[in-house]
Amino acid sequence: MVWKASKDPLLRGDHAGGVTPPAPSADNSLVRHILFLGGSGRETPYQSSTESQSVAERFAGKQGCVYEASVKEAKKQGVVHWSRKELLGLLKGPGKGKASWPSVYEVMQARKRVEQHSEHLLDFEQLDVEDVVCVCSTVWSKR
Repeated sequence: MVWKASKDPLLRGDHAGGVTPPAPSADNSLVRHILFLGGSGRETPYQSSTESQSVAERFAGKQGCVYEASVKEAKKQGVVHWSRKELLGLLKGPGKGKASWPSVYEVMQARKRVEQHSEHLLDFEQLDVEDVVCVCSTVWSKR
């Protein structure tokens, strides 16, 4: 089955208490975000999401839950959607645009993760910090 932004939700595994809000002014490197460089819990303007229920469940773990979002609603709230296809297009060679990175090997590793996780990103970089929590609660709902 082919995932379609117009009808299929994005899924995210996160804490049971709610989706972790991004930090719009944090480093916007796509490779840094995808590879968790800086460790789990580092600030990032992105929220990872997936087309796959099983991937979302894995990231939620036993204590978390799966959330869903509509691309249409996210865009309506001013959030940019980076599709899996767009990410794969940027993650080639030394990377392009926000995926530019000094290590071609790490760009390749990020590309593999995007493929493995059917990853999409929601980009909050253009939002005001004070609006992020409200927008997250509008965009994401428990599945």
